[in-house]
Amino acid sequence: MRFKIFFLHQRGTIFFLYDSVQDRYWMLRGDDIDNDDIDNDDIDNFDIDNDDTDNHDIDNHDIDNHDIDNDDTNDYYIDNFDIDNFDIDNFDIDNFDIDNDDNDKDGTDKDDIDNDDIDNFDIGVGVGVDRSVGGQGTSSHFTHLALYALGQPTLGLQVVFWLLYSKSSLFWWYHLCFTYDHTTTLIQTFLDGEKVQHAYYAVDRPAFGDYAAVGNGQAPEESYSGDITQVNVWDRILSDDDIRSMAQCKSDLKGNFISWEAGWKLNNATSYDQPLAKFCQVEEEKIYYWFPEVSDYVGQYVCEALGTHLPHVTSLEEAEDLYHQSEMKWPESDHCPLYYWSSLNDKANENVWVASYDRKLIDNSSYWSPDEPNGYRYENCAAVRRDGLIDDDCAWDRCALCIFTEPQRFSLLGTCEPELRNVYFVAYQEKYGGLVFKSYGVYHIKKENGTWFYVDTVKSYTIARMEPFVPHFPMGRRVWQLEREVCGQESGGRREMLLTTCQRHQYTCDDGTCIPHHYRCDLKYDCRDRSDEMECELISFPSDYHQHLPPRVPGKEDSKLPVIIKFIIKSIDVQTVKMTMKLSYEIEMSWFDNRLNYFNLKTNDSLNSPRLDTMRKLWSPLVKLLNTDTIDSSLLADDATTLVRRLVPPLGRDEGAAAEVDIYSGEENPLSVSRKYSTEYACRFDLTLYPFDNQHCDVHLQIVSGQVSFLDVHPNSSVVYLGGTVLNEYKIGTLQVFLEKDYQPGEARIRVPMTRLFGNSILTIYIPSLILTIISYLTFFFRTSIFDVRVMVALTSLLVLATLFAQASSSLPKTSYFKMVDIWLLFCVGITFLVIIFHVLIDNRFVTEMATNSQSKVKAFHDPIDYRDVFGLMSLRGRCRWSPNMTVSQLESLAKIFNFLLIVGFIIGYLSYILG
Repeated sequence: MRFKIFFLHQRGTIFFLYDSVQDRYWMLRGDDIDNDDIDNDDIDNFDIDNDDTDNHDIDNHDIDNHDIDNDDTNDYYIDNFDIDNFDIDNFDIDNFDIDNDDNDKDGTDKDDIDNDDIDNFDIGVGVGVDRSVGGQGTSSHFTHLALYALGQPTLGLQVVFWLLYSKSSLFWWYHLCFTYDHTTTLIQTFLDGEKVQHAYYAVDRPAFGDYAAVGNGQAPEESYSGDITQVNVWDRILSDDDIRSMAQCKSDLKGNFISWEAGWKLNNATSYDQPLAKFCQVEEEKIYYWFPEVSDYVGQYVCEALGTHLPHVTSLEEAEDLYHQSEMKWPESDHCPLYYWSSLNDKANENVWVASYDRKLIDNSSYWSPDEPNGYRYENCAAVRRDGLIDDDCAWDRCALCIFTEPQRFSLLGTCEPELRNVYFVAYQEKYGGLVFKSYGVYHIKKENGTWFYVDTVKSYTIARMEPFVPHFPMGRRVWQLEREVCGQESGGRREMLLTTCQRHQYTCDDGTCIPHHYRCDLKYDCRDRSDEMECELISFPSDYHQHLPPRVPGKEDSKLPVIIKFIIKSIDVQTVKMTMKLSYEIEMSWFDNRLNYFNLKTNDSLNSPRLDTMRKLWSPLVKLLNTDTIDSSLLADDATTLVRRLVPPLGRDEGAAAEVDIYSGEENPLSVSRKYSTEYACRFDLTLYPFDNQHCDVHLQIVSGQVSFLDVHPNSSVVYLGGTVLNEYKIGTLQVFLEKDYQPGEARIRVPMTRLFGNSILTIYIPSLILTIISYLTFFFRTSIFDVRVMVALTSLLVLATLFAQASSSLPKTSYFKMVDIWLLFCVGITFLVIIFHVLIDNRFVTEMATNSQSKVKAFHDPIDYRDVFGLMSLRGRCRWSPNMTVSQLESLAKIFNFLLIVGFIIGYLSYILG
């Protein structure tokens, strides 16, 4: 089959074969689908098993079960072709040429060219689920072409055994061929003679039919709209060379099961003859629209709103051709005898000529008229004259010429039309300087007595009339006075409607020009009239929306609304003495509100922020910070940031909007609100192991809204720390969110783990105290006779240790329990005190031994008696009433060993407790 698409709509049936005995249907059907629904992955080489358990998910296109009646109820098709009763195991359906390039021109054999009969359908009543109403008539569309096998309607059996996503265009001939080999279950698809798809599926029964129809859908809206020719079916597999030869118009093979030449019954269809070679020729005939006596601004607007630009003439031959075309097309008019506006201007910089539509520099030095340009600063537009270009005053009225290489398709948006044939229009110029827009259905937009009317040509009534506007053309966004109900709005009202050539991925400015759709409301002007940054409404509220009520899960009114919390901490300041933690942070909460719809969401979430007045209408949770003195606060304050995060594709387009408005569901795209805080939280530190302790401090929060039971914290809640991990006293660990079962609904805790950095304590407490302890111990190695020095050094160490102890205690919170640093300092003080005790004992023993030695000494008779020695010995005996039964050396050894073992044992036990 070879066909040319006039109008893409859902389920446009191209070929239909019916087996009345088995009540089975075989059909080839083309659907227009949204480009966004098609992945970039290839769909080639997938197997379809006989048990219909194929795991390949092909773009999630569900295929409905069709109820197909046996009676003929359609009005627009070719049918009633008698087919002989024989089965087909290997069959080949030859479908036709869909190509935009010149590849089919090569090697055309004129000896094989016949005149083929083409049945012309222009019905196209389809009501598509995907209403891709934006797009030029010649722009590319993804067409879903599928060959279906349907069984008994009561069983609802439908098997899709071939899928093709092909980029096709309207008004072009295409060649398409299917082959099926029952021995290998291989199904192949050839597009323009090239194999583009193959799959494996066992049909398990012959393809048979006793009734065939072309362009016939099972309902009027499924009828095909376009040209069809060369429908043939073979009971054998054609070779690749045969298929390629037919696609390139080198041969015209006839089917031996169904032949295009066998005769068909026409139902509301027309036919015409065309040479075979014509199918492989690219039509390059230009279309010219003239508009006399308009300014440069109007000329630029008209051509660009019609989908093209003012001409850019590069030679005298091109200039002469424009005048010739005018004389040929409108011989009785004035033919625009003087000047045509060009697309060039030097408005920005004098003598720097650029194209008005893209501002690109144009080298036009070779085709100016003699002595041109000569207008200096007040002539900034270029016009075409027979002898070349001239610079001209932009405000003067000249002729505007719009040139097209192919018909342009317009879309009338804002009408809520259910049938795409009444949404799509084509512009015609039936009289000089005029325009009329005709839909694929029953509507026209035409100008009568200086007023533009939107009319129903079948029922002969006016739907709306356009209000006066400058320039007075309907292209672009215009206000219309309703004379009939449109989109639920009663007659007599004013309504905006948009007539545009922009494609689906584009946005239409008020003046009818096109920009990429994602440029809409991106905080910078892209339209020349700056209309892309106007009316940037992001959220649609239902009439029953109440700000004080939280959203509820549909069908689960008793369930809780899950709220995702993201706690972003930027800085942490911990005060150990106060047992507090001061945070600079941001709380971000996200939830789904199924009551809302969103418009034109961007992939960049930062651009999906509603205005402040809209934000104040939204419901949001109330945040309660439980372990701080801060009062409860709502997230939706003036300093809050509100975003809508785009997670899924749009539901579709708003049919009632006079713009390309994509609608996103609030049930699938979350609303996110964030706000910055600086708060001091109370902490509970256990300082038993100070300064070798690990601590944590919790941010204890609860989200409420009215009754707290309606909200719950989602398990995907998270915490992020952006600051440095090393603080003055602590090293920050991995932060966590805790959601315990014994918590209240909506309650969560953000835990900040901290490991104390004990280096400073080692330097300022432990090393000095250890040194002082060692010094006091070393006094045992002083001479025994210098008791005063030994005691003085030990006492000095004791006093310094006591001062160090007091200083360390003042820098820590007062606790009722001992801290490890307290134990250390107490030990150092205690061991120094013990050293002093040993010094006293040693000195006592030393004095006793000295007294004993003095009594046993023999004096000469003539030596005088020193009574001071006598009384001194008496006093020493009285003072040393007790002394250990050890010598001085033994006592000193005991003190040295005992204190050494005590110090070493304590240090080992201290470290073991800390590390254990």
